[in-house]
Amino acid sequence: MQHQPALADRLVPMRFDSKSTPALAVAGLLTATLIGLSGCGSDTDSAAEPEATPTATLDVAAQGFDSLEELSDYVAQALDGVEVSLESETNPDFNEETEPERLHVGFASNEDRAEDMEATALIVQATSKAAFDYDILMVTGDVSAGDWSYLYDRTTVEQLTADGQIVVADIWDSAEQSFDTIHR
Repeated sequence: MQHQPALADRLVPMRFDSKSTPALAVAGLLTATLIGLSGCGSDTDSAAEPEATPTATLDVAAQGFDSLEELSDYVAQALDGVEVSLESETNPDFNEETEPERLHVGFASNEDRAEDMEATALIVQATSKAAFDYDILMVTGDVSAGDWSYLYDRTTVEQLTADGQIVVADIWDSAEQSFDTIHR
């Protein structure tokens, strides 16, 4: 029986030449990147469509809204399942002396980030023209798994629409408070 040399005896030490070091570094980084990317999967189908980008800006409504019904009718032209109410009218425990008046605007969301941002911007720009009193706007999208909401102080609504347009991409980051596990 012939004795095989040990693995250590068969290894030839590698010599690093200064000319090949940059090429090895690039090759190493490329390999590391490809390995890293190959492990980056998601639970969604790889053939899924990329998420749409929201419209850049929306013009502020030219008309004013004297009532909840007028505001609701305007928003319902673009969105499904619209419900508009004031907290004081729907909450029997509402205390007008200690609580802010919340204007609730809800709609049926399809959980598409770009469309829901545009819907939120549409609602914010419309409520900037509300002639009735409210302190906080609460925009809520109703989805099968629950809902998501963004809250805006009336001053913020006025600031967002002061130039006659509203920047859609900034709408959610401008909210004073949010409850959104659907999009984030």
